[in-house]
Amino acid sequence: MASRHRLADWREYFDFTDEAERNFDNLPEEVRKAFVEVFPTFVRHPWRPSVDLDVSPVRNTPDRWRLKVPGGHRGIYYPRHGRPAFEMFETRDQVYERAIKHLQSLR
Repeated sequence: MASRHRLADWREYFDFTDEAERNFDNLPEEVRKAFVEVFPTFVRHPWRPSVDLDVSPVRNTPDRWRLKVPGGHRGIYYPRHGRPAFEMFETRDQVYERAIKHLQSLR
């Protein structure tokens, strides 16, 4: 429940699935802080990488984007009604493992 309060300030700019909130809660404190620190820049340009913002489409998944913070953690999001909707926060390996399973389930 701690993340609900921590994420409340950002709800007018982007959305979070219940799973994304659980993932966020389970991140180490320094990783949560890294995401919160980048959110102000992310709000302005969620679809455009810059020197201050490491975002890009997820490879082989054109409707998903990733926000990367130092330490190898990523927030995976997609466009919903013109705004970002986070669906998970995980390490690079966890994100790609999940993406592979999802793509295999579509076969």
